[in-house]
Amino acid sequence: MDMTDEEKAERLERQKKELELRAKKRNSRLFLFFGSIFEIVETLAVILLLFVFFSFLIFKVFTLPEATARTVFQFSTIVSFIGGLFLGFMIYKTCANFVIEKFNLTDKLSNEVLGHYSKRARAAEKEALKK
Repeated sequence: MDMTDEEKAERLERQKKELELRAKKRNSRLFLFFGSIFEIVETLAVILLLFVFFSFLIFKVFTLPEATARTVFQFSTIVSFIGGLFLGFMIYKTCANFVIEKFNLTDKLSNEVLGHYSKRARAAEKEALKK
């Protein structure tokens, strides 16, 4: 039961596509793993910076009575946390898009990851849906 040359070529092509798909999945997992670590660290840094900024404004710049300063400080802590999370997510998504474009990772990452982060991939997907 010998395989013909066409069958061998087809089998090699399928193996090549399978290896390429596995490499894309592995690269996507690594990208998401290190991106998540970056996002956590960067979001914590943004929250800390906002907290320090608001603390400086409340206690050094504005001269408020102690009771008022405490209340404003409590609200600023909540704003620092929520604002830091929101800014952290926005900065992370922008950085991820920049890294994908800068290092030309569109052919190395899976379509799911590209569709989430890359503006170019989303635009190409919309164009494909229009046709």
